[in-house]
Amino acid sequence: MSAPRAAAARCATAGAACLLAFTGGGVARADDNGIADDSAQAIAQASRKAMAELTSMRMVGKVTDTSGTTTLDLRFDEQGDCVGTVTPPGGAGTAAIVKRGDDVWMKLDDALLKAQVPGPAADDAIALINGRYLHGTTDSPLLSDFAQVCDLDFFKKEFSSKPPSEQLVKGPRTTVDGVPAITVTSRRDSGATGTYQVSTEDEPYLLQVRGTDESGRKVDASFSDFDEPVTPKPPAPADSVDLSELQ
Repeated sequence: MSAPRAAAARCATAGAACLLAFTGGGVARADDNGIADDSAQAIAQASRKAMAELTSMRMVGKVTDTSGTTTLDLRFDEQGDCVGTVTPPGGAGTAAIVKRGDDVWMKLDDALLKAQVPGPAADDAIALINGRYLHGTTDSPLLSDFAQVCDLDFFKKEFSSKPPSEQLVKGPRTTVDGVPAITVTSRRDSGATGTYQVSTEDEPYLLQVRGTDESGRKVDASFSDFDEPVTPKPPAPADSVDLSELQ
């Protein structure tokens, strides 16, 4: 994937994270953490704290801006390990990502290679790569943006921040993929809006967010597999090609 498109994916994901940075009560029911009885502000604070303390999670979402829609399905942890897929705007193919420490493997399917490489050169690139992963490190200009997409610390900083000039309103109880949740809506003076679903069982994790940021970028993302192990499996040497060999 070209560096501009990789940067766009990073920007889209960063937009999702920035929107995510939103800002005890009565008797809890069995298996209920009690936050549904709290104020919108207290719910937001409890969720920020829970998300900032994560060791790993899964994020599935889409971010839509003027360039189109980027879709992501990523699992990442605080050790820097990551597995998942990113589909850039246009939907012409998908990039699979495996990251372990500073090593990154990225596989672009043929459709994405054709979308990224102009003209007849696309067929040459497909033949040269031959279905293999591109391998490099987080220092690689091509792979660094995708490596940053897998940065859990980046998201944790955004989760823990409290945006200025934000009005919060508590909404109804609901469920997200079968998990009970409480709704909180947000509006900022900048024009950004968001609807957040926070788990009302176990830890008050953020389960889902839908909203629009200051630039008009739309975000729809869900979060799960909190603190579950992430086990990236690098491809076999025969199934990858070092970027230095392609230069």
